[in-house]
Amino acid sequence: MRKLIIITFACLLFCTQILLAQETQVAKSDSTAKIEGEVYIIHKVEPKQTLFSIAKTYEVKLSRIAFDNTGVLDGLKLGQYLKILESAVGETREENKETEKLELDGEYVLYTVPPRQTLYAISKEYNTTIEAIVDANPELADGLKVGMSIRIPVPKMLGEKHVGKVEMVGLPDIIKQQVVTQTEAQSPVSVASKGGKIALMLPLYLDENDTIATHRVEGEPEKVFERSEIGLAFYEGFLMALDSLNNVGYEVEVSVFDTENRPWKVQQFIKQGKLKGFDLIIGPLYGKVFSEVADFAYQNCIPVVTPTLKGNSSMNGNDFVLRLIPSEPAMISAMGRYLALSDSTENLIVHYGAANELDLIKQFKSGVSSLGMKTAKFREMNINKAGSDSVRNALSITGRNNLILLSENEVRLASLLRKMSNWLEDAYLVGFAPNSWQGFKNIEMDYFDKFRIHVPTPFHVDYERLDVQFFVKGFREKFKTEPSTFAFRGYDLAMHLVRNLAGIREYGPSYLESVQETGLQNDFAWKRAPNGGLENAAPRMVDYTNYELKLATD
Repeated sequence: MRKLIIITFACLLFCTQILLAQETQVAKSDSTAKIEGEVYIIHKVEPKQTLFSIAKTYEVKLSRIAFDNTGVLDGLKLGQYLKILESAVGETREENKETEKLELDGEYVLYTVPPRQTLYAISKEYNTTIEAIVDANPELADGLKVGMSIRIPVPKMLGEKHVGKVEMVGLPDIIKQQVVTQTEAQSPVSVASKGGKIALMLPLYLDENDTIATHRVEGEPEKVFERSEIGLAFYEGFLMALDSLNNVGYEVEVSVFDTENRPWKVQQFIKQGKLKGFDLIIGPLYGKVFSEVADFAYQNCIPVVTPTLKGNSSMNGNDFVLRLIPSEPAMISAMGRYLALSDSTENLIVHYGAANELDLIKQFKSGVSSLGMKTAKFREMNINKAGSDSVRNALSITGRNNLILLSENEVRLASLLRKMSNWLEDAYLVGFAPNSWQGFKNIEMDYFDKFRIHVPTPFHVDYERLDVQFFVKGFREKFKTEPSTFAFRGYDLAMHLVRNLAGIREYGPSYLESVQETGLQNDFAWKRAPNGGLENAAPRMVDYTNYELKLATD
């Protein structure tokens, strides 16, 4: 069973001396790129260059390079490109080197054994195995002795030390012993403006997982209680983000509450006062327990985030609720903003005149007009009144035609697309539709491909992005499994909210309306919802190309 790791967040401490046979001169690169709003120097690894020599040349911490280039501690590759944050260049120039505690010898940490230390404790601290340490130190055949210097292989995270605190609340001690690994806090980074307290409320079902582990027969595959998988994946992604954030100075205290899906457990947490004093609450994931927490948050002026609920009932006039998943109106409005600057020859809004379709049109046009600038022009075509041939007659034969199909009448749309497919030889058509189209059963996938149907969607992962690949690799190494959509969701929310927690504490949840950020799976642009609270109004536009859903690039 994958273990729930309760850790104090990692801060990498690197040495300033590496014992190397030779060290080649490193020439600084003058190539730069702007990535997610930050300017990075792009350095190409040349023969005989080491991570240390590169960091020394640019006068940046090795931990800084490791944070921006996941996997480099496994070794550099000839021709590999490294990202080096331009604003960090020179950061080690005035640092006090006496604070560095470790030395490196090639791929090893040189470690002096203190009193009452064991090989098991050392292997856990440096993320390696007892066997690997023994292989690197044949002298250990005579036993581990105080004061001896040994070499510790560090293929992953180097010299991991811990700051901050994460704790589980309301769990039996026997379960903590079986599913929790605790590490003593060392070398805290004090950044008051980047701190805070977060309550994370997830359905982990630790009692059930404990029962499964207790009754597991030796040789049987390890299992996780099925209903805990969502909460566990979210939690693992959240921890990945906290590890990364701590490396750049963010220190938060996170208390994890196992809500299961039982209102009485949540009521008990509230009654015992365990939710008081937090700057932010994330969860619970299920609606029937979220409402009680939302009421408590409103009474105590604590922002509370729902990562999973979609309906407007999750807001209920509560200005302290933040809903991650955009509503359908918000996604249609975002599609309007997306198409507002279109340079297509024709932009046609196609509908049947139904009341819900007129609402979609209103939302679409509000998105177009929200930019406050000159935008593309859109013609409305009511097929009930004008007929489908009127659409054909309005098409450009020489340019691109955007068809904004603001209808959810699946049967009538299937018939319309079959008819319009005959026009594709004469005109270039690109379709835009509500998110609900992804659940249609009566429209053949061929039509999604032929018309390059675009839809707004709350979540989408582009696995060709380098930062996504780095996350997936790190997640596999840490948890020995593939990250699910909930792991990405936990990671994105932690990265976004922890970085903005100081602003939320000072100005309240409305502070987030001034922030726009891009995550691995979803983007963030919070807007005031009509029924109170904030909702994320930044879906991703995807299109069906060659029967594959991809981020739209047009």
